[in-house]
Amino acid sequence: METSVDNITHEPSQPRILELDYVREMLNTTANWAKFLAILGFIGVGCMVLAGLGVAAIGTSLPTENTSGPLAALTGGMLGLFYLAMATFYFFPSLYLFQYANKLKVAVMSQDETQLILALDKNKRFFKYVGIMTVVGIGLYILFILTLVGSFATGGDFVTPGL
Repeated sequence: METSVDNITHEPSQPRILELDYVREMLNTTANWAKFLAILGFIGVGCMVLAGLGVAAIGTSLPTENTSGPLAALTGGMLGLFYLAMATFYFFPSLYLFQYANKLKVAVMSQDETQLILALDKNKRFFKYVGIMTVVGIGLYILFILTLVGSFATGGDFVTPGL
């Protein structure tokens, strides 16, 4: 018969979770990988900001007399603003992951279960945010596909070739 996590109680003869070397080693490794991924996330956000600023600067200097249809809305730096908005959305998961890694490292070093609980709260926030972003992204993909299918079904064109 397996013991469920809900049924585990702390008995005085059992060591506390952060007193076990193997657990500290696993959590320390997890913290290192979480920090690595968070830093990569911050680098990605920085690249998105730079790309957004560059696209916005270039987009505002392009002539718009030959652009019509849906692409006309993207001129004038709108695509750059889209990049900046996406960078904002991607910043928070990286921040939560970075905070999780730092608090987890402190919890392992000091064997402080309060810090472990705070780290797990940041981990929860990370997964909640990413989960919501995923659901919204899937919804946008479905909306895009339905719009594309509807446009083709009614004989509409998305892009008018310029001659």
